[in-house]
Amino acid sequence: MNQTSSRHNMFYLNGWLAAAMLAGAAVLIAMALFSTVGVLAAPLLVFVVLAASGFRIVQPNTALVSTCFGRYSGILSESGFFWIIPLIYQTQSVSLRSGNYVTPTLKVNDAAGTPIEIAAAIVYHISNPAAAVLDVENVHDFMQVQSESALRALATHHPYAAEDTESLTRHSEHILEQFRDMVQERVERAGISIDEARFTHLAYAPEIAQAMLRKQQAEAVIAARYALVRGAIGMVEGTVRQLEQRDIVKMSDSEKAKLVTNMMTVLLSEENAAPVLNVSGD
Repeated sequence: MNQTSSRHNMFYLNGWLAAAMLAGAAVLIAMALFSTVGVLAAPLLVFVVLAASGFRIVQPNTALVSTCFGRYSGILSESGFFWIIPLIYQTQSVSLRSGNYVTPTLKVNDAAGTPIEIAAAIVYHISNPAAAVLDVENVHDFMQVQSESALRALATHHPYAAEDTESLTRHSEHILEQFRDMVQERVERAGISIDEARFTHLAYAPEIAQAMLRKQQAEAVIAARYALVRGAIGMVEGTVRQLEQRDIVKMSDSEKAKLVTNMMTVLLSEENAAPVLNVSGD
């Protein structure tokens, strides 16, 4: 693709200086009308009128991109009152203000092939006005299409949720930085700079949301049971050791096994224990 050359300034004059010069020229023309060279006043008057059309007011955070007979001739990115050569320079105004773009909710498959819904908010601004005007048809449409493409690519490279690796649900700074870099790489040719990128929506696709919720609940129950078993084993082990070390009671292997069974039953039961007391003396 034929890209615009590096950013450089166009030719311009301070508007107030140019206005003073044209005012002086108008006075001279008025004096010439009543002199022997009055015949030259008409062409000079036409020149002054044409020159007056070269005044431009550039608002803050705005730039002018100029072309000269079909060729790129530079930009004017300073705010203020200026004069440029009329009829020669054709200009187009470009806003340099920061803008937000929120992508639509996209349905894609993550790295594990699970269908998910994802959306993001991107903060950007135009850093090269010439590229934004001359290298793409519509800079904002280009930004939207490329950011959605980057978001789809990012989602396919990471799982929705994972314990032992980076995942989309954790919103790690590394993943968000990777997303920002992916968008920046795609919009660089349009003179756009990406300031920030964040996820605004992230969820399982509706058709599998209930199934994935049950899976997450099952995984949570398994993890909780595993933690309970480890804790119960530690408590039983400590109890048996303390009983033997303090010589409170001497137990055979069968009695230890019975004690372990009873304690594990009590500790892991989901219902309150109901102790049974032996009052027969046996």
